[in-house]
Amino acid sequence: MQEYSHEYADHWFYTPSPFEKASGIWPIRAGRTSSKPHYKIGPRFITYYSLHFVLDGKGEFSQGAFKKTLRPGDIFCLYPKQTHQYRTDPKHCLQMFWFAFDGRQAQSLLQRIGLNEHSPFIADLISKEVRSTIEDLGNKFSDLKESEILDRISLIYKLFYQLSNRALEKNLVKKITSQNWLKRSIDYMNTHYAEGISVTDVAKYVGLHRSYFTSSFIKKMNMGPLQYLLSLKMNKASHMLKATNYTITEIALSIGYSDLYSFSRAFKSYFGQSPKQFRECQ
Repeated sequence: MQEYSHEYADHWFYTPSPFEKASGIWPIRAGRTSSKPHYKIGPRFITYYSLHFVLDGKGEFSQGAFKKTLRPGDIFCLYPKQTHQYRTDPKHCLQMFWFAFDGRQAQSLLQRIGLNEHSPFIADLISKEVRSTIEDLGNKFSDLKESEILDRISLIYKLFYQLSNRALEKNLVKKITSQNWLKRSIDYMNTHYAEGISVTDVAKYVGLHRSYFTSSFIKKMNMGPLQYLLSLKMNKASHMLKATNYTITEIALSIGYSDLYSFSRAFKSYFGQSPKQFRECQ
């Protein structure tokens, strides 16, 4: 580490490529610090997110009206345009790794580990796995190579994955609840309805028993999940029959039916006419 007036530190500055900016999160800078007794940052603000990991020592962090004592294992996040400051305990000098980033997924990734701008601190979140990933990420930043862009991005997501698991273990974030299973199931069906998924597959995806999922879905949607899947297929088929020149067999196989006959029977039952008649009437 290089010696500065108030710390020993490595600072790595990074210019994200267009490829990285097309992803959900991209790095801006990173570093590690071993503070001197008079170490103090701020008050100041930045224009990006910066996640700090307390590896050793003690200190104090504040952002706006929020204030916390720092100890080993803690993390805190500096939010854009929020005035912050942090300092070391002179008798127990801070050692930290920090990682600054931005991107359209930045806020949602932080929320997944229990952080937001009103509560930007979590105690004792750093596990052995997180420490190992931090070390790997620091090595990538200390020797930047164009060929390792994907490796850097994957490490960033790996870090958030490990932190989110720790947050779940500590009950800092909620698992699937009655408020989000419905949206997750609908999103899943909207994405995969043409791939032969069953109601059992959907229930398993949202972590509910099939019968409970079905009855709960009916209460919320006034139709069963099987009927919802059928409506997605039929609406897609009718659109393709109207707006494209695909053959009826191509349409049948493309929306998840195994053969023309089963598709035609389902289509006629749903619309009251065969796919051929439907197309000829348009």
